[in-house]
Amino acid sequence: MRKILKYTLPTILACSMLHISCSDWTDVESIKLKTPTIEEQNPELYAQYVKSLNEFKASEHQVVITSIDNVGTMPVSRSQHLTDMPDSIDYICLNNITEVSEINASEIKEVRQLGTKVLGLTDFDKIENAWKKILDEEAANAQTISDETENEGEEEPVDNATRFIEYCKNEVAKQVAASSALGVDGIVANYTGFDLNSLVEENEIAAETARQAAFFDAVTGWKAENADKTIIFKGAPQNVINKKFFTDCKYIIINAHSAKNQNEMSYLVLMASAKDVPTDRFVMGVTTPYLTNSGSYNGELGDGSSAIIGAAQWAVSKTQDYTKAGISIDAAEKDYFNVANVYPTIKEAINILSPTVK
Repeated sequence: MRKILKYTLPTILACSMLHISCSDWTDVESIKLKTPTIEEQNPELYAQYVKSLNEFKASEHQVVITSIDNVGTMPVSRSQHLTDMPDSIDYICLNNITEVSEINASEIKEVRQLGTKVLGLTDFDKIENAWKKILDEEAANAQTISDETENEGEEEPVDNATRFIEYCKNEVAKQVAASSALGVDGIVANYTGFDLNSLVEENEIAAETARQAAFFDAVTGWKAENADKTIIFKGAPQNVINKKFFTDCKYIIINAHSAKNQNEMSYLVLMASAKDVPTDRFVMGVTTPYLTNSGSYNGELGDGSSAIIGAAQWAVSKTQDYTKAGISIDAAEKDYFNVANVYPTIKEAINILSPTVK
């Protein structure tokens, strides 16, 4: 009987398949395999883990702030998911706050359960760079028109300074509004600027004050309406005119993407420690490696080691001149990819800052 089944079963199956339509052939039903999560396997143990994680993040410790270049479309890899980032991260900043996917938006609640706060970026540098491109395009178009036509008299001068202020107000308003709509836990205000010592004349100071106000007033106004939420400054605090802004800032991130050793990191902090800049909340800002437009390679120190690890080691070294409050890691999603372990560098940095956190 077994021999009969052995030879006739394939024939029976083949004959039965002849009655199946073409659409049935192509309509393949996927097999759903579900791997139980730790939470499902041991809910009590997981609850204890979440409780201890929240208690740690609420305690005094050196923070880990990350930023990701999120996309507005559906995530195509696990590196684009907030829920795949290390649990011990304190803050995740969404750099493209006006283009947050539905998936990332839904994940905010999940990471909050672990005590992780999600922030939105307001970026003066991005606004300023976009404005420069607009002016370049206008200049190129004007040159084309000038080459094709003969000018009759001189044109009225354009007040680009005033135009920029209006442009900046509109753009930062969009970024702040997007953060409010998403319901984030705070805002990162990114501003680099330039050396204020170069301003000599009163009209120059007044012009730069108006430029900065176009950006910072919107962030300050948002904070006034959201007293329970966080503002973190990022960039070069010594270049900000109205340093009262830092009173509302929980941390001040010093951008050290180009630093090649820990001494340079310390030098950048000393440069930032201008009059009226609080020195009790400095965070060292580094990045996963990337190639700059000028051809230099940021994210690695001069000896080829990781700037993230270097920043963590810098943060735990003692100094009496200022407070080292933690580290900030840009383009954190790029650290995800590793055959042996996801986010290996960030996890190592976390272990350096807080060896007891797992």
